[in-house]
Amino acid sequence: MEGPAGPRARDVAARPDGRTAPAAEPARSAPQVERAAGLAVAGSRVATLAQMAPSVVAAFDASTRPGLCAVTWAVATATSAGTIVLSVVRRRPPGRRWATVDVTVAAALLVLGLLTVSAGYRTGSWIGFQGAYSLSVACALIGVRRRGAWLTLLAVLVAARAVYLLPALGSGVGFATMAGELLTLLCLAPLAWAGTGAMYRIAQDADRAREYAAHLAREEEERRARTAIHNGTALLKLLVEQAHDDPTDSRTPSQVWVQAASELNRMRAYLAGQGRRAAGRADEPQDLATLVETVAAEFADLPLDVVPDLARGVLLDDEADDVAAALRSLLINVRQHAGAARVVLHAEQLEDEDGWAVTLHDDGRGFDPSTTRLGVGVRGLVVESLAAHAITATVDSVPGLGTTATLRSVTRSRTPTPEHAVVAPAREGRP
Repeated sequence: MEGPAGPRARDVAARPDGRTAPAAEPARSAPQVERAAGLAVAGSRVATLAQMAPSVVAAFDASTRPGLCAVTWAVATATSAGTIVLSVVRRRPPGRRWATVDVTVAAALLVLGLLTVSAGYRTGSWIGFQGAYSLSVACALIGVRRRGAWLTLLAVLVAARAVYLLPALGSGVGFATMAGELLTLLCLAPLAWAGTGAMYRIAQDADRAREYAAHLAREEEERRARTAIHNGTALLKLLVEQAHDDPTDSRTPSQVWVQAASELNRMRAYLAGQGRRAAGRADEPQDLATLVETVAAEFADLPLDVVPDLARGVLLDDEADDVAAALRSLLINVRQHAGAARVVLHAEQLEDEDGWAVTLHDDGRGFDPSTTRLGVGVRGLVVESLAAHAITATVDSVPGLGTTATLRSVTRSRTPTPEHAVVAPAREGRP
């Protein structure tokens, strides 16, 4: 959904001089969370191996089956190494398949621990590493996002851990100790799984919000492109048509040439990414009456009466540029199509409501709204652009009697959509 012209919002970055420069594609949050979770799994397994290492010799000495004990230590080390490599290389925690292998190995080590580890070493000692090892395996299940599969794997670990601990109850290990061991597994593993899931959801929400913001930025960029280009192309069309009708006719009003040059500067500023700064606009509010007078001055070739005094003191903020562009589009429409003997541009502050209104009336040829369609200029620069600022646009016309366009801004407690605008379609072919 890329914009058709001009620098796109997600592809540009501000320079100190106000112009734009290419910017890198923003990183997505979900892959970063996956990478962090994978590193956490790898780190926990490295820490488990590091804690196991000092007890290797003691475990062999204390075991009644040192050969089998060596095999269990080797298998645990190899499986942990596989988990570490897989998490680092794939940049995410192991998925369901590897988790199933990991849990199966851990459960087998717990069962074999009945033969290799005496009852007194099965809690509180790294000689019986199987308990702590099974906890690290349980916490590594954060890569299994299907709840049913995760619960099954955790249940296997808990059952194997219980089998591993039960014989120790008669060898000085109390029930409270055994229950604490199992509860540690039952508390930390779900906490790690739920916490990782929450981070995934937050990251996905952040990515969706970023995509939506980029979508809105692209739509705004497309709107700015239409604003920057439409009025200029309408003036160019007027000049070309006059030259085509009579190439020797030099009676084109000088004001049209001045306005064409002004629109050219706006288009060049847009393509250069300079926006308001290039147009000489600051960010302070603009007086509505002054804005109406400024726009009207660009159409000195029209029989235009301007009545802005009742709007003195009405200040426009971000909507000022769009209001000015809408007025220009409407006045260009009058110039091209109305054939009016008189045009009145009136602005006022509303007395009975908190807002203002600008009315443009011409006594030209008018058109029949029931047989015409909404033109690009009226739809884009008037209706859609102003609707984003809670400004409604109404166009009424009667064939032979003229056309009246009204821009009206009342309370800003809501943000309307273009559907809120009541606009009669413009004549086919109008901007």
